[in-house]
Amino acid sequence: MNMKFPRTAALALACAAAFGVSLQAQAREHGWRGAHAGHVGATYGDGSGGVTHVRGTRVHGARGTAGHASKTTYGPDGSINHKGGTNITGANGGSFTGRNSYTRNPDGSSSWSDTASKNAHGDSYDHGGNWSRGSDGSLSGSSQTSASGARGTYDASSNAADGTFTHDTTATNAAGVTYTGQSSYTKGEGWTHTGTCTDAQGNVIACGH
Repeated sequence: MNMKFPRTAALALACAAAFGVSLQAQAREHGWRGAHAGHVGATYGDGSGGVTHVRGTRVHGARGTAGHASKTTYGPDGSINHKGGTNITGANGGSFTGRNSYTRNPDGSSSWSDTASKNAHGDSYDHGGNWSRGSDGSLSGSSQTSASGARGTYDASSNAADGTFTHDTTATNAAGVTYTGQSSYTKGEGWTHTGTCTDAQGNVIACGH
């Protein structure tokens, strides 16, 4: 993807501030082969034993813009809270956006989520997921992913609940051949998998042909 990048470290600070952070930090600006990069970072305490790290980067050049920021807080009770984000815009209109977050609780349970979206040269990609793990290690949540372009389409989903994890996939190539499959894992029972392929007319065919 061609990329088009912001200009100053002040924009990196603004990116970090998007997470609700107020801080003093040293900023630097560099030239990278015709592009300019700005960085900002800080580490500070909350007076109660907690520590927060904040980072931000912005880059600007003839090929596009890119920015990333993150904030991570470590609590004195062992808890962790993290947020991060990335934005990229290409000079020819392509773009990528990603977000992620993670939380760990004092009892050892945790949750996390992520999203990603890309559009470039007629291709698109979208993903979103939300997951959690209990203090006993049990996993629950779901995610969805879809993509489309000149070569075909792809859709997948994953789910976890009550000790069972499933993953469903449907993919169709440019010729109209479609693969549909499901994988499943159940604690104490192991993995199972089924898969079917059909041609453009809906007839079942051997996969791989």
